[in-house]
Amino acid sequence: MKRPVTLLLLLAVLAAAACGRAPRSRQSFDQIRGLVADRTESEVETLLGKPDVRRRLPGDDNERWLFWNYTFLEGGQYAPELRRQVVHLEITFSNPAPSGSPAAPLGSWRAVSPLAVSFSQPFGPG
Repeated sequence: MKRPVTLLLLLAVLAAAACGRAPRSRQSFDQIRGLVADRTESEVETLLGKPDVRRRLPGDDNERWLFWNYTFLEGGQYAPELRRQVVHLEITFSNPAPSGSPAAPLGSWRAVSPLAVSFSQPFGPG
């Protein structure tokens, strides 16, 4: 009889934590996008810390960093139902070495394309 009560209590705590999600950064997505645009991986890591995930994209010319529940959307360019929502931050870095030559060290890759800094919405409520 004790196990079902403990399990229900644990589920309730987890559900409450998911609903009360807060961003890890005090800066909005647009502020962060302006801050990291055209920066190297090393510079971004100094500014934001280590990402939750680093993923090499097909072709070895790009690497994407993901920061979970990192920032929030703010401003009139977002629909009212999206404002203040916590989002994942995604930054794509490009290899600065010319095509066909050896890849540059990862620390020198840059977030240079217009879409290098983006966001995705977490699944579930919140």
